[in-house]
Amino acid sequence: MTPAARLAAAIELLGSIEDTFGRGGPAADVLVERYFKQRRYAGSHDRRWIIGQVYAVLRTRGMLVWRLRTVGLAPTARWEVLLHLAGEGALEAPWFEGPYAVPAPAPEERAALVRAAALETRPDWARHNVPEWLESRLAARFGAGLDEEMAALSGRAPTDLRVNCAGISRAAALAALAEAGVAARPTPWSPIGIRLEESRNIKGLPLVRKGMLEVQDEASQIACLIAGAEPGEQVADLCAGGGGKTLALSDMMAGRGQIFAMDHDRRRLGALKARAARAGMRNLQIHRLSRGEEKRAHQLTRFAAAFDLVVVDAPCSGSGTWRRNPELRWRADARKLEDHAAAQRTLLDEGMALTKPGGRLAYMTCSLLGEENDAVIASALEAHDDWHLADVRPYLERAGLGHLPPSAAGPEAMLQLTPARHGCDGFFITILRRAA
Repeated sequence: MTPAARLAAAIELLGSIEDTFGRGGPAADVLVERYFKQRRYAGSHDRRWIIGQVYAVLRTRGMLVWRLRTVGLAPTARWEVLLHLAGEGALEAPWFEGPYAVPAPAPEERAALVRAAALETRPDWARHNVPEWLESRLAARFGAGLDEEMAALSGRAPTDLRVNCAGISRAAALAALAEAGVAARPTPWSPIGIRLEESRNIKGLPLVRKGMLEVQDEASQIACLIAGAEPGEQVADLCAGGGGKTLALSDMMAGRGQIFAMDHDRRRLGALKARAARAGMRNLQIHRLSRGEEKRAHQLTRFAAAFDLVVVDAPCSGSGTWRRNPELRWRADARKLEDHAAAQRTLLDEGMALTKPGGRLAYMTCSLLGEENDAVIASALEAHDDWHLADVRPYLERAGLGHLPPSAAGPEAMLQLTPARHGCDGFFITILRRAA
Protein backbone atom coordinates (compact mmCIF):
# COMPACT_ATOMS: atom_id res chain seq x y z
CA MET A 1 0.00 0.00 0.00
CA THR A 2 1.14 3.56 -0.65
CA PRO A 3 1.54 5.99 2.26
CA ALA A 4 -1.64 7.75 1.12
CA ALA A 5 -3.59 4.48 1.09
CA ARG A 6 -2.30 3.60 4.56
CA LEU A 7 -3.37 6.98 5.91
CA ALA A 8 -6.81 6.69 4.33
CA ALA A 9 -7.22 3.21 5.81
CA ALA A 10 -6.23 4.39 9.30
CA ILE A 11 -8.79 7.20 9.14
CA GLU A 12 -11.50 4.87 7.83
CA LEU A 13 -10.84 2.21 10.50
CA LEU A 14 -10.70 4.77 13.31
CA GLY A 15 -13.97 6.26 12.06
CA SER A 16 -15.69 2.86 12.21
CA ILE A 17 -14.54 2.45 15.82
CA GLU A 18 -15.63 5.96 16.79
CA ASP A 19 -19.04 5.29 15.26
CA THR A 20 -19.64 2.89 18.19
CA PHE A 21 -19.04 5.59 20.84
CA GLY A 22 -22.21 6.33 22.77
CA ARG A 23 -24.16 3.45 21.25
CA GLY A 24 -22.20 0.26 21.89
CA GLY A 25 -21.10 -2.30 19.36
CA PRO A 26 -18.22 -4.71 18.77
CA ALA A 27 -14.91 -4.11 20.55
CA ALA A 28 -12.17 -2.31 18.64
CA ASP A 29 -10.11 -5.47 18.15
CA VAL A 30 -13.14 -7.19 16.58
CA LEU A 31 -13.65 -4.27 14.20
CA VAL A 32 -9.94 -4.33 13.31
CA GLU A 33 -10.12 -8.04 12.53
CA ARG A 34 -13.22 -7.58 10.35
CA TYR A 35 -11.66 -4.64 8.54
CA PHE A 36 -8.60 -6.56 7.42
CA LYS A 37 -10.54 -9.73 6.57
CA GLN A 38 -12.23 -7.65 3.88
CA ARG A 39 -8.90 -6.13 2.74
CA ARG A 40 -6.56 -9.06 2.33
CA TYR A 41 -4.39 -7.00 -0.02
CA ALA A 42 -2.99 -5.17 3.02
CA GLY A 43 0.40 -6.64 3.89
CA SER A 44 1.69 -7.24 7.40
CA HIS A 45 3.70 -3.99 7.42
CA ASP A 46 0.64 -2.08 6.21
CA ARG A 47 -1.56 -3.61 8.90
CA ARG A 48 1.01 -2.92 11.61
CA TRP A 49 1.28 0.77 10.65
CA ILE A 50 -2.49 1.28 10.33
CA ILE A 51 -3.28 -0.46 13.63
CA GLY A 52 -0.47 1.43 15.33
CA GLN A 53 -1.91 4.79 14.23
CA VAL A 54 -5.44 3.85 15.28
CA TYR A 55 -4.46 2.74 18.78
CA ALA A 56 -2.07 5.66 19.24
CA VAL A 57 -5.03 7.99 18.64
CA LEU A 58 -7.32 6.03 20.96
CA ARG A 59 -4.73 6.12 23.76
CA THR A 60 -4.32 9.91 23.50
CA ARG A 61 -7.75 10.91 22.19
CA GLY A 62 -8.61 13.18 25.14
CA MET A 63 -5.60 15.38 24.43
CA LEU A 64 -6.23 15.29 20.68
CA VAL A 65 -9.92 16.25 21.04
CA TRP A 66 -9.10 19.16 23.34
CA ARG A 67 -6.36 20.47 21.06
CA LEU A 68 -8.57 20.27 17.95
CA ARG A 69 -11.44 22.07 19.66
CA THR A 70 -9.08 24.75 20.94
CA VAL A 71 -7.94 25.65 17.40
CA GLY A 72 -11.43 25.39 15.91
CA LEU A 73 -11.19 21.99 14.15
CA ALA A 74 -13.84 19.30 14.60
CA PRO A 75 -12.66 16.19 16.51
CA THR A 76 -13.23 13.74 13.64
CA ALA A 77 -11.20 10.65 12.83
CA ARG A 78 -9.50 12.50 9.95
CA TRP A 79 -8.32 15.44 12.05
CA GLU A 80 -7.34 13.23 15.00
CA VAL A 81 -5.04 11.10 12.82
CA LEU A 82 -3.57 14.15 11.10
CA LEU A 83 -2.97 15.89 14.43
CA HIS A 84 -1.25 12.76 15.75
CA LEU A 85 1.04 12.83 12.69
CA ALA A 86 1.65 16.56 13.19
CA GLY A 87 2.65 15.87 16.79
CA GLU A 88 5.22 13.38 15.51
CA GLY A 89 6.52 15.91 12.99
CA ALA A 90 5.41 13.61 10.17
CA LEU A 91 2.81 15.75 8.42
CA GLU A 92 5.19 16.46 5.51
CA ALA A 93 5.33 12.86 4.31
CA PRO A 94 3.59 12.03 0.97
CA TRP A 95 0.21 11.30 2.62
CA PHE A 96 -1.88 13.16 0.07
CA GLU A 97 -0.56 11.85 -3.26
CA GLY A 98 -2.20 9.25 -5.46
CA PRO A 99 -5.67 7.87 -6.19
CA TYR A 100 -6.47 6.72 -2.62
CA ALA A 101 -5.38 9.89 -0.84
CA VAL A 102 -7.61 11.79 1.57
CA PRO A 103 -7.95 15.52 0.86
CA ALA A 104 -4.90 17.50 1.91
CA PRO A 105 -5.54 20.13 4.61
CA ALA A 106 -5.80 23.69 3.33
CA PRO A 107 -2.94 26.02 4.34
CA GLU A 108 -4.96 27.53 7.20
CA GLU A 109 -5.96 24.04 8.38
CA ARG A 110 -2.35 22.87 8.31
CA ALA A 111 -1.34 25.93 10.33
CA ALA A 112 -4.10 25.10 12.86
CA LEU A 113 -2.78 21.55 13.19
CA VAL A 114 0.72 22.85 13.88
CA ARG A 115 -0.66 25.25 16.52
CA ALA A 116 -2.72 22.45 18.08
CA ALA A 117 0.29 20.13 18.31
CA ALA A 118 2.22 22.83 20.19
CA LEU A 119 -0.45 23.48 22.86
CA GLU A 120 0.86 22.63 26.32
CA THR A 121 -1.51 23.74 29.11
CA ARG A 122 -4.28 21.14 29.18
CA PRO A 123 -7.31 20.58 31.39
CA ASP A 124 -7.13 17.52 33.65
CA TRP A 125 -9.60 15.45 31.61
CA ALA A 126 -7.50 15.92 28.46
CA ARG A 127 -4.26 15.30 30.33
CA HIS A 128 -5.68 12.09 31.80
CA ASN A 129 -7.26 11.11 28.47
CA VAL A 130 -10.78 10.55 29.82
CA PRO A 131 -14.19 12.04 28.95
CA GLU A 132 -14.76 15.38 30.68
CA TRP A 133 -17.76 14.11 32.69
CA LEU A 134 -15.72 11.22 34.14
CA GLU A 135 -12.76 13.22 35.45
CA SER A 136 -14.42 14.30 38.72
CA ARG A 137 -15.51 10.73 39.53
CA LEU A 138 -12.01 9.37 39.04
CA ALA A 139 -10.56 12.21 41.10
CA ALA A 140 -12.96 11.38 43.94
CA ARG A 141 -11.95 7.72 43.70
CA PHE A 142 -8.15 8.10 43.65
CA GLY A 143 -7.49 11.54 45.11
CA ALA A 144 -3.80 12.46 45.11
CA GLY A 145 -2.96 9.18 43.33
CA LEU A 146 -4.99 10.03 40.22
CA ASP A 147 -2.04 11.19 38.07
CA GLU A 148 -0.13 7.97 38.74
CA GLU A 149 -3.18 5.79 38.12
CA MET A 150 -4.09 7.49 34.82
CA ALA A 151 -0.49 7.37 33.61
CA ALA A 152 -0.39 3.61 34.22
CA LEU A 153 -3.70 3.15 32.39
CA SER A 154 -2.26 4.79 29.28
CA GLY A 155 0.37 2.07 28.87
CA ARG A 156 0.13 -1.37 27.32
CA ALA A 157 -1.03 -4.40 29.26
CA PRO A 158 1.17 -7.51 29.50
CA THR A 159 0.01 -10.98 28.52
CA ASP A 160 -0.50 -13.19 31.58
CA LEU A 161 -1.12 -16.94 31.65
CA ARG A 162 -2.59 -19.12 34.38
CA VAL A 163 -1.06 -22.52 35.02
CA ASN A 164 -3.46 -25.46 35.18
CA CYS A 165 -1.93 -26.87 38.36
CA ALA A 166 -3.76 -30.19 38.00
CA GLY A 167 -1.59 -30.91 34.97
CA ILE A 168 1.71 -29.06 35.41
CA SER A 169 3.68 -26.96 37.89
CA ARG A 170 4.58 -23.35 37.20
CA ALA A 171 8.28 -24.20 37.20
CA ALA A 172 7.75 -26.93 34.60
CA ALA A 173 5.58 -24.62 32.49
CA LEU A 174 8.25 -21.90 32.56
CA ALA A 175 10.89 -24.43 31.54
CA ALA A 176 8.73 -25.62 28.63
CA LEU A 177 8.13 -22.05 27.46
CA ALA A 178 11.85 -21.32 27.59
CA GLU A 179 12.54 -24.44 25.52
CA ALA A 180 10.00 -23.19 22.96
CA GLY A 181 11.80 -19.85 22.78
CA VAL A 182 9.14 -17.90 24.72
CA ALA A 183 10.61 -15.46 27.25
CA ALA A 184 8.48 -15.47 30.41
CA ARG A 185 8.67 -15.01 34.17
CA PRO A 186 6.44 -15.62 37.20
CA THR A 187 3.74 -13.03 37.80
CA PRO A 188 4.63 -10.66 40.69
CA TRP A 189 1.80 -11.74 43.01
CA SER A 190 -0.20 -14.72 41.77
CA PRO A 191 1.48 -18.06 42.57
CA ILE A 192 -0.22 -19.67 39.57
CA GLY A 193 0.61 -17.01 36.96
CA ILE A 194 3.18 -16.49 34.21
CA ARG A 195 3.86 -13.19 32.45
CA LEU A 196 5.23 -13.10 28.92
CA GLU A 197 8.18 -10.77 28.37
CA GLU A 198 6.78 -9.64 25.02
CA SER A 199 3.50 -9.93 23.16
CA ARG A 200 3.29 -12.90 20.81
CA ASN A 201 0.86 -15.48 19.42
CA ILE A 202 0.92 -18.50 21.72
CA LYS A 203 -2.12 -20.41 20.44
CA GLY A 204 0.03 -23.01 18.72
CA LEU A 205 2.14 -23.87 21.77
CA PRO A 206 1.63 -27.47 23.00
CA LEU A 207 0.93 -26.39 26.60
CA VAL A 208 -1.80 -24.04 25.39
CA ARG A 209 -3.33 -26.57 23.00
CA LYS A 210 -3.45 -29.14 25.82
CA GLY A 211 -5.10 -26.74 28.27
CA MET A 212 -2.10 -26.60 30.61
CA LEU A 213 -1.90 -22.82 30.19
CA GLU A 214 -4.80 -20.39 29.86
CA VAL A 215 -4.65 -16.68 29.06
CA GLN A 216 -5.86 -14.88 32.20
CA ASP A 217 -4.73 -11.53 33.59
CA GLU A 218 -3.12 -11.64 37.01
CA ALA A 219 -5.95 -9.54 38.48
CA SER A 220 -8.48 -12.20 37.54
CA GLN A 221 -6.22 -14.90 38.99
CA ILE A 222 -6.00 -12.98 42.28
CA ALA A 223 -9.79 -12.65 42.38
CA CYS A 224 -10.21 -16.41 41.97
CA LEU A 225 -7.63 -17.12 44.67
CA ILE A 226 -9.47 -14.81 47.07
CA ALA A 227 -12.81 -16.46 46.28
CA GLY A 228 -11.08 -19.69 47.23
CA ALA A 229 -13.20 -22.54 45.87
CA GLU A 230 -12.58 -25.62 48.04
CA PRO A 231 -12.59 -29.31 47.01
CA GLY A 232 -16.03 -30.79 47.55
CA GLU A 233 -17.92 -27.48 47.43
CA GLN A 234 -20.86 -26.57 45.26
CA VAL A 235 -19.87 -23.44 43.30
CA ALA A 236 -21.79 -21.23 40.88
CA ASP A 237 -20.18 -18.85 38.39
CA LEU A 238 -23.21 -16.69 37.63
CA CYS A 239 -21.67 -14.64 34.78
CA ALA A 240 -19.36 -17.31 33.40
CA GLY A 241 -18.83 -15.87 29.91
CA GLY A 242 -15.93 -17.68 28.25
CA GLY A 243 -15.11 -19.42 31.50
CA GLY A 244 -11.66 -18.17 32.49
CA LYS A 245 -12.66 -17.96 36.15
CA THR A 246 -14.70 -21.16 35.94
CA LEU A 247 -11.59 -23.06 34.86
CA ALA A 248 -9.42 -21.45 37.54
CA LEU A 249 -11.93 -22.24 40.30
CA SER A 250 -12.32 -25.81 39.08
CA ASP A 251 -8.54 -26.27 39.24
CA MET A 252 -8.62 -25.21 42.91
CA MET A 253 -11.33 -27.80 43.58
CA ALA A 254 -9.07 -30.66 42.41
CA GLY A 255 -11.98 -32.28 40.58
CA ARG A 256 -14.08 -32.70 43.75
CA GLY A 257 -17.46 -31.03 44.13
CA GLN A 258 -19.26 -29.31 41.26
CA ILE A 259 -19.01 -25.95 39.54
CA PHE A 260 -21.97 -24.58 37.60
CA ALA A 261 -21.19 -22.16 34.77
CA MET A 262 -24.20 -19.94 34.08
CA ASP A 263 -24.60 -17.35 31.35
CA HIS A 264 -27.02 -16.33 28.61
CA ASP A 265 -24.39 -16.33 25.83
CA ARG A 266 -24.61 -19.64 23.96
CA ARG A 267 -21.47 -18.98 21.89
CA ARG A 268 -19.24 -18.23 24.88
CA LEU A 269 -20.56 -21.20 26.84
CA GLY A 270 -19.74 -23.37 23.83
CA ALA A 271 -16.19 -22.07 23.92
CA LEU A 272 -16.02 -22.89 27.63
CA LYS A 273 -17.07 -26.46 26.94
CA ALA A 274 -14.16 -26.87 24.52
CA ARG A 275 -11.69 -25.24 26.92
CA ALA A 276 -12.87 -27.44 29.79
CA ALA A 277 -12.35 -30.56 27.69
CA ARG A 278 -8.77 -29.49 26.85
CA ALA A 279 -8.04 -28.86 30.52
CA GLY A 280 -9.43 -32.25 31.58
CA MET A 281 -12.15 -30.60 33.70
CA ARG A 282 -14.61 -33.18 35.04
CA ASN A 283 -16.75 -31.32 37.56
CA LEU A 284 -18.41 -28.79 35.24
CA GLN A 285 -22.14 -28.21 34.78
CA ILE A 286 -23.13 -25.71 32.07
CA HIS A 287 -26.48 -23.91 32.30
CA ARG A 288 -27.56 -21.40 29.69
CA LEU A 289 -29.84 -18.78 31.20
CA SER A 290 -32.62 -16.93 29.42
CA ARG A 291 -32.42 -13.21 28.68
CA GLY A 292 -36.09 -12.92 29.61
CA GLU A 293 -36.52 -11.75 33.20
CA GLU A 294 -39.40 -14.06 34.12
CA LYS A 295 -37.94 -17.18 32.51
CA ARG A 296 -34.51 -16.48 33.99
CA ALA A 297 -35.99 -16.15 37.47
CA HIS A 298 -37.75 -19.51 37.02
CA GLN A 299 -34.50 -21.15 35.86
CA LEU A 300 -32.63 -19.88 38.92
CA THR A 301 -35.32 -20.87 41.42
CA ARG A 302 -34.26 -24.51 41.27
CA PHE A 303 -30.82 -23.48 42.58
CA ALA A 304 -32.07 -21.40 45.51
CA ALA A 305 -29.71 -21.59 48.51
CA ALA A 306 -27.78 -24.43 46.83
CA PHE A 307 -24.20 -23.14 46.70
CA ASP A 308 -21.32 -22.80 49.14
CA LEU A 309 -19.74 -20.16 46.89
CA VAL A 310 -21.31 -17.93 44.25
CA VAL A 311 -19.09 -15.82 42.00
CA VAL A 312 -20.65 -12.73 40.42
CA ASP A 313 -18.23 -11.23 37.90
CA ALA A 314 -20.64 -8.51 36.84
CA PRO A 315 -20.62 -6.83 33.42
CA CYS A 316 -19.40 -3.26 33.86
CA SER A 317 -17.85 -0.22 32.20
CA GLY A 318 -14.55 -2.09 31.76
CA SER A 319 -12.63 0.96 33.01
CA GLY A 320 -10.01 -1.32 34.56
CA THR A 321 -9.13 -2.68 31.11
CA TRP A 322 -8.42 0.63 29.38
CA ARG A 323 -4.84 -0.48 28.67
CA ARG A 324 -6.23 -3.32 26.54
CA ASN A 325 -9.35 -1.58 25.25
CA PRO A 326 -8.65 2.18 25.07
CA GLU A 327 -11.88 2.79 23.13
CA LEU A 328 -13.91 1.92 26.25
CA ARG A 329 -13.00 5.32 27.72
CA TRP A 330 -15.09 6.95 25.01
CA ARG A 331 -17.99 4.51 24.97
CA ALA A 332 -18.93 5.31 28.56
CA ASP A 333 -21.47 7.92 29.59
CA ALA A 334 -23.31 8.72 32.82
CA ARG A 335 -26.52 7.03 31.71
CA LYS A 336 -24.71 3.80 30.78
CA LEU A 337 -22.97 3.85 34.13
CA GLU A 338 -26.36 4.02 35.88
CA ASP A 339 -27.63 1.15 33.71
CA HIS A 340 -24.59 -0.95 34.62
CA ALA A 341 -25.11 -0.30 38.33
CA ALA A 342 -28.78 -1.30 38.12
CA ALA A 343 -27.87 -4.56 36.33
CA GLN A 344 -25.11 -5.23 38.86
CA ARG A 345 -27.54 -4.85 41.77
CA THR A 346 -29.90 -7.32 40.08
CA LEU A 347 -27.11 -9.86 39.54
CA LEU A 348 -25.98 -9.48 43.14
CA ASP A 349 -29.54 -10.13 44.36
CA GLU A 350 -29.65 -13.26 42.19
CA GLY A 351 -26.32 -14.45 43.53
CA MET A 352 -27.41 -13.91 47.13
CA ALA A 353 -30.53 -16.01 46.53
CA LEU A 354 -28.33 -18.87 45.23
CA THR A 355 -26.02 -18.89 48.28
CA LYS A 356 -26.50 -21.33 51.17
CA PRO A 357 -26.91 -20.03 54.72
CA GLY A 358 -23.34 -19.75 55.96
CA GLY A 359 -22.08 -19.53 52.39
CA ARG A 360 -20.16 -16.75 50.69
CA LEU A 361 -20.43 -14.63 47.59
CA ALA A 362 -17.50 -13.11 45.68
CA TYR A 363 -18.51 -9.94 43.83
CA MET A 364 -16.07 -8.62 41.26
CA THR A 365 -15.84 -6.24 38.32
CA CYS A 366 -13.11 -5.02 35.99
CA SER A 367 -14.07 -1.46 36.93
CA LEU A 368 -12.29 1.35 38.77
CA LEU A 369 -15.47 3.26 39.64
CA GLY A 370 -17.10 3.30 43.06
CA GLU A 371 -20.56 3.45 41.47
CA GLU A 372 -20.05 -0.09 40.14
CA ASN A 373 -18.22 -1.39 43.18
CA ASP A 374 -18.56 -0.07 46.74
CA ALA A 375 -21.96 1.54 46.07
CA VAL A 376 -23.43 -1.70 44.68
CA ILE A 377 -22.23 -3.61 47.74
CA ALA A 378 -23.64 -0.98 50.12
CA SER A 379 -27.02 -1.13 48.39
CA ALA A 380 -27.14 -4.95 48.58
CA LEU A 381 -26.22 -5.05 52.27
CA GLU A 382 -28.88 -2.46 53.06
CA ALA A 383 -31.51 -4.65 51.37
CA HIS A 384 -30.39 -7.99 52.92
CA ASP A 385 -30.02 -8.00 56.69
CA ASP A 386 -28.89 -11.66 56.78
CA TRP A 387 -25.68 -10.75 54.93
CA HIS A 388 -22.49 -8.98 56.03
CA LEU A 389 -19.29 -7.73 54.46
CA ALA A 390 -16.30 -9.99 55.09
CA ASP A 391 -12.92 -8.26 55.31
CA VAL A 392 -10.98 -9.34 52.23
CA ARG A 393 -7.58 -9.24 53.99
CA PRO A 394 -7.86 -12.60 55.82
CA TYR A 395 -8.85 -14.17 52.48
CA LEU A 396 -5.68 -12.72 50.96
CA GLU A 397 -3.62 -14.27 53.76
CA ARG A 398 -5.34 -17.61 53.28
CA ALA A 399 -4.56 -17.52 49.55
CA GLY A 400 -0.88 -16.76 50.18
CA LEU A 401 -1.32 -13.17 49.01
CA GLY A 402 -0.71 -11.36 52.30
CA HIS A 403 2.21 -9.49 50.69
CA LEU A 404 -0.07 -7.89 48.06
CA PRO A 405 -0.05 -4.06 48.25
CA PRO A 406 -3.19 -2.64 49.90
CA SER A 407 -6.28 -1.57 48.00
CA ALA A 408 -5.75 1.43 45.72
CA ALA A 409 -9.17 2.94 46.53
CA GLY A 410 -12.31 2.43 48.57
CA PRO A 411 -12.67 0.75 51.99
CA GLU A 412 -9.72 -1.36 53.14
CA ALA A 413 -12.03 -4.34 53.69
CA MET A 414 -12.52 -4.46 49.90
CA LEU A 415 -9.81 -4.74 47.24
CA GLN A 416 -9.33 -2.41 44.29
CA LEU A 417 -6.48 -3.59 42.09
CA THR A 418 -4.94 -1.12 39.63
CA PRO A 419 -2.09 -1.11 37.09
CA ALA A 420 -0.22 1.59 39.03
CA ARG A 421 -0.25 -0.14 42.40
CA HIS A 422 -0.43 -3.83 41.48
CA GLY A 423 0.80 -4.03 37.87
CA CYS A 424 -2.32 -5.82 36.63
CA ASP A 425 -5.70 -4.83 35.20
CA GLY A 426 -7.96 -2.62 37.26
CA PHE A 427 -10.16 -5.07 39.16
CA PHE A 428 -12.45 -4.91 42.19
CA ILE A 429 -13.31 -7.82 44.49
CA THR A 430 -15.11 -8.19 47.78
CA ILE A 431 -16.49 -11.11 49.79
CA LEU A 432 -19.97 -11.21 51.35
CA ARG A 433 -21.12 -13.84 53.88
CA ARG A 434 -24.64 -15.08 54.51
CA ALA A 435 -25.66 -15.75 58.08
CA ALA A 436 -25.76 -19.42 59.03
